[in-house]
Amino acid sequence: MRSDDMEEDNEVRTWADIVAEQMVEKKKKSKYICHGMWTPSGFFHLGNSRPEIFTPYSVAHALENLGHKAEQHFILDDFDAVDKVPEGLNVKEEDKEQFIGYSCATAPSPIPGFKTWAEAFVYDVKSVIDDYGVKPIFYSAYETYKEGKFDKIIIEALNKSVQIVTTWNKIAGSDKQKNFLPVKVVCEQCKKIHFTDAISWDGKLVGYKCSACNHEAMVKPEKGKVKLHWRVHWPAHWQLYSVDFESAGKDHFSKGGSVDVSQAIAREVFGIEPPFQTPTEFIQLGKEKMSGSRGNLFTLKDWVSVANPESFRYLNFSRKPNGVIELNLRDNSFLIAMEEFERAERIFYGKEHAQSGKLDKRIARSYELSLIKKPAKEIPQRISYSFSILLSQLFDAEKNIADVEELMLNTSHIERKLNKDEEKTVQLQLKRTKNWIDKFAPDNYKIKFLEDASSANISANVKELFKEIAPIIDNAKDADELQTKIYELTKSKNIAPKEMFQALYSALIGKQFGPKIGTLIFALGKERVKKRLLES
Repeated sequence: MRSDDMEEDNEVRTWADIVAEQMVEKKKKSKYICHGMWTPSGFFHLGNSRPEIFTPYSVAHALENLGHKAEQHFILDDFDAVDKVPEGLNVKEEDKEQFIGYSCATAPSPIPGFKTWAEAFVYDVKSVIDDYGVKPIFYSAYETYKEGKFDKIIIEALNKSVQIVTTWNKIAGSDKQKNFLPVKVVCEQCKKIHFTDAISWDGKLVGYKCSACNHEAMVKPEKGKVKLHWRVHWPAHWQLYSVDFESAGKDHFSKGGSVDVSQAIAREVFGIEPPFQTPTEFIQLGKEKMSGSRGNLFTLKDWVSVANPESFRYLNFSRKPNGVIELNLRDNSFLIAMEEFERAERIFYGKEHAQSGKLDKRIARSYELSLIKKPAKEIPQRISYSFSILLSQLFDAEKNIADVEELMLNTSHIERKLNKDEEKTVQLQLKRTKNWIDKFAPDNYKIKFLEDASSANISANVKELFKEIAPIIDNAKDADELQTKIYELTKSKNIAPKEMFQALYSALIGKQFGPKIGTLIFALGKERVKKRLLES
């Protein structure tokens, strides 16, 4: 069953709630198994985390939230071969042969500190996934094959190879030969799996030939000596683990594609019902899909270094899986995502409203599911990401938290003093925002006090007005009042406010734009700004 046709009138529930309810309606179980699979042949990134971790997690979490038991599995397809070396590893062309053709679980690590290829790239997942409140059970496909858990299924697939080919050709419209055997053999001589072809099956032994070393032999298909072709390997996992839900990249769901073929093999060959499957789009950089082999990617570790994990969880709950997410940590799309999460929090606590009551409820539900801990009774006092961009560049998060708190009060970003937990949250946010500024932010977001403003191109009449603005700074109670007084004074002198604000930005930070001028002056420090204006 597919979930493409989600009902349009389900405006209150999230897509994960709808899928969970449909699964329960279809089949009552004591525990539901939600699956994701990934081949650790390259870097794990935000793009493949969506279909393989967060879509299954979202459904499992929704099932649990609705009172049902659910278990999330993450299959590491480490029996797959290394077929190319990812960009960014700086491996010389003549050194690539030591990796190519071996399974990910047996190829040596291209990264110091790890034993195998798989171990090196799986670390990117295991080292950070707990930070997102996601705790899948990890299964190594290689180890599962070695333990003999697929042995009976392999024998069944070999005995029914003609039926598999017939089903495959019928669904995919292909012309695969009747003598095709749906397995890959690990060459006993060179130990590679990528270059072997199974050429015979006598009911007990598989004959194979390796094009890498020209070895030809017979082998018993057991204990990790043989791996199923991935279109058979897929439904074999459904059978072994009794899978109820699985996601995959949307490209697999084309008519006659891998999902259609695997579902047909599940039904017609293995006699099992396929799991509920949801096509999931990737997270894209511009119009380009992230790639672990090409190196154009952002990782889960990158995200938690610059933003809270709940905001990424919210992206997954608030958007249907079959829609593309355009996201780039280097442009405004990232900041929009931050603002969406902050707005969802305000809506959840009734501080803001969407276009309709139903939309309010759906956004609030997405926010609730995105939280790792239970929601607080009252809206937390947080610092907005956009404001912390400014503060993180002007204050040390550890040393100057009292100054940050004072500025947040003066600019009406908080209503009262921070408690200890809120203080820690603000400090962590400032550290993350500073990381974003240092690693990813475009230059127009970078702000620092201009030490020498002599080169600033400012007209004489505006400079004269600077001297009248200086005393206003002393008397302003907060940033909003200061902003208003500067605006009114400028208007009274028949100078365009835009010209004045641009001049102030030029004199203070060397740019033509910036945050609200009142906020900027408070952040930079009143005395320092007054001195600059009087000297200009």
